[in-house]
Amino acid sequence: MPRSTLCCIALLSLAGPAAAADVGLGIAVDYSSGDYGSDTTTDILSIPLTARMDAGDWTLKASLPWLRVNGDPDVLPTVGLVDNLNPAGRGRGGLLGDPAGDGETTSERGSASGIGDLTLAATYSVPTGNALGVDLTANAKIATADEDKGLGTGADDYGVAVDLYRDLDGTMLFGGAGYTRLGESQYIEVDSVLSGNIGISRRTGKGRIGLMYDYREAAANGFDDRSDAIGFLSTPAGTGSRLQLYLSKGLSDGSPDWGAGTRFMHSF
Repeated sequence: MPRSTLCCIALLSLAGPAAAADVGLGIAVDYSSGDYGSDTTTDILSIPLTARMDAGDWTLKASLPWLRVNGDPDVLPTVGLVDNLNPAGRGRGGLLGDPAGDGETTSERGSASGIGDLTLAATYSVPTGNALGVDLTANAKIATADEDKGLGTGADDYGVAVDLYRDLDGTMLFGGAGYTRLGESQYIEVDSVLSGNIGISRRTGKGRIGLMYDYREAAANGFDDRSDAIGFLSTPAGTGSRLQLYLSKGLSDGSPDWGAGTRFMHSF
């Protein structure tokens, strides 16, 4: 599973020396809407719970979302548009293709909710000895979402990523690249994908405001890659707590038209 927008923004907010606290707990709300290149608008609401632990140069994270998806059964959360041949897919009622038998197909639409896929990540902040920050991440998606509801592919994913960042007197330049081996299920064929991001943020008091560009290859052949512009704000929200907000705009047919989200993290 390619890293989510909220995950990338969280990494940027925590970039640099490890926090004094050892453990953090958070909750987020992420909403997006768009057709992803299909004929039907799909709305996705994700509410993930996140746990984080810092141990020296290492950061370990786990996240499990609750999802509500309304739209095309071929559009899957975090994956995008694929050929989902599961006849029990969201809104199909066990039928696929031409249920009326008249040679015509219509745009499908269905709603489902439930637990999404569990994501695990381990990030190592490389001691470079200079102002350049380098983070190396290994991540995995464990298929805990119900594939019959169209909440996931029903297969595990594994990926790696590298993120570079440098603070220049309060202005941070950053960029990253990742590779994810997507797992295939009985009904869904997918490819391994590359992803990347680049951006800039500026310290404003105790917070940060920034803009980034995020790119992800399509999960399957014949579909459009994802391309998004994202504006974000990160600010303290009390002792040991941090609040992040973002807005995104899709720049390609493979992206949702727009998205918005917020993330709250408290460190102990």
